[in-house]
Amino acid sequence: MDFSALHVALSGLQAAQLGMDTTSHNIANASNPTYTRQRIEQRSRFPRTTPQGVVGLGVEVFDVTRSRDRFLDTRARLGSAAAASLDVRAGLLTRAEDVFTDPTGGLPTRLSEVWDAFEALSLDPPDLAGRMRVLSALDAFAAEVKNVSSSWQQAAVDAKSSLAEAVDDVNRVLHQIADLNRSIAEASAQPGSPNDLLDQRDALVDELAATIGATGAPAGSLYRVSLNGLSLVEGTTVHELTLDTTTAVVSHSTGVEVAAGGAVAGYQAFLQQDIVDQQAKLDAFVTKVADALNAAHRGGYWSETGAGEDLLSYDSTRPAATLQVALTDPQRLATAQDPGPPFPVFDGRNAAAIADLRNTPVGGETIEASLRGIIVGLGQVAAATSASSEGQSALHASYEMARDAVHGVSIDEEMVSMMQYQRAYEAAARTMTAVDEALDVLINRTGIVGR
Repeated sequence: MDFSALHVALSGLQAAQLGMDTTSHNIANASNPTYTRQRIEQRSRFPRTTPQGVVGLGVEVFDVTRSRDRFLDTRARLGSAAAASLDVRAGLLTRAEDVFTDPTGGLPTRLSEVWDAFEALSLDPPDLAGRMRVLSALDAFAAEVKNVSSSWQQAAVDAKSSLAEAVDDVNRVLHQIADLNRSIAEASAQPGSPNDLLDQRDALVDELAATIGATGAPAGSLYRVSLNGLSLVEGTTVHELTLDTTTAVVSHSTGVEVAAGGAVAGYQAFLQQDIVDQQAKLDAFVTKVADALNAAHRGGYWSETGAGEDLLSYDSTRPAATLQVALTDPQRLATAQDPGPPFPVFDGRNAAAIADLRNTPVGGETIEASLRGIIVGLGQVAAATSASSEGQSALHASYEMARDAVHGVSIDEEMVSMMQYQRAYEAAARTMTAVDEALDVLINRTGIVGR
C-alpha cells in the first residue's frame, strides 16, 4: 500500500477549504453593489498509471474566477448612458418649463393685463389712474419677460457648471482606471486573478458609462477604455478630455470633438439645442410684441402736435433680456386717433386699437397665440423627454436586474454552497482518517503475530 490515497484526501480537504473561504467572501460582500460573485475552478490532477490501470490523484483548484458576463456589462452600460442623458435633459427642461408656472399668473397673465389696461383707458382717456395702470402693466410685462429670460440663462449657467464638474470627474476616473490597470498587471504576474481589483475597475467603467457613455474592454494584454472609437485609457496611458465652456463642446486630447453620451450628452443637448431654441422663440416673441405695440402707439396722438412714441425698447441682439418701458410720462400715452384741433381729450380709439391687438393676427397669428405656442411647445418637449426618461430608466433597471442575477450574490445559493463544501471537507477528513487507520495497521501490527 502506498501513500497516494492520503494525498488524494488532502487535495479534497484543501479544495473544500478554498471553497468555504470563497463562499465566505461572497457572503461578506452580499450587500456590496460593486462586488462580483466568485467561485473556485477545480480540475482533477494528472493521474498516475499502474499495472492495474490509470488511478486518479485527486483534485486541484487552479483559479478563483468572477461570474462576469461581458455582454450583460455592455448592455447595462449602454442603458445607463441613455437613461442618464435623458434624466439630465428632462430635469433641465422641467426647470425651464417651471418658469412659466408663476403662482401669480406668469407671462400670459401679465400680457393679458396690458390689453385690459389699454381697454379700460380707451373708455376714459383723461383718467390719470388709468394711464398709470397702463404703464404699470407694461412694466410688469417687461419685468416678467426679463425674469423668464434670466431664469433660463441661470439654468444654462448651472448646466455649464454641472457639465464642467462631470468632465473633471471623467478625467479623475480615467486616472484611477490607469492606476488600477497598473496594479492589476502587477498582481497578474502572480498566480490567480486579482478579482477585487477587477471589480473596482468595472465599477469605475460603470461610472464612466453613466457620465459620458464610455465603454471598457481588454485589448490584447492591455485594458482599453474608449468613447466612440477614441481611446481614453490605454493601459496606463490617459487621454484627458477638455471642455469649451462657451460652446459646451468636449474635446479629446488630440483635439477631436467627442460625441459624448450619458449625463454629459444631456447637458450638451440642453445647452446647445433646447435653451438656444427656447431663447430664440422668446426673443422673437418679444420683438413681435414690442414692435406691434410701438407701431400701434405711434399711430395715435397725445396732443395736437404730439404723436405717439415707442412704448417699449430693447437691444436687438438680446430682446428678452433687455426689454423695458420706454415711455415714462403717463400724459404722453397716445390714446387719440386724431390730433384735432382742438385735441379730442375723450378720444380713446387708438387705445382701443392697441387693446384689439389681443385678437389681431400679427405675422400670421395673434400675439397671445405666439406666447401659447412657446409655452405649449416647451411643455411638449419636456413631457416627451420625461416620458422617454422614465421608459429608459425602467429598461435600464431590467438590464441591471439581469446583470445582478449573474454577477450578484444570492445568500440562499451561497448557503447551499457552504453546506456542500462543508460536507466535502468532512468527507475528505474522514477519508484521511480511514487511510491513517489502514496505515497504522500496516505499520504497527504487521509481522507481530505469534510474539
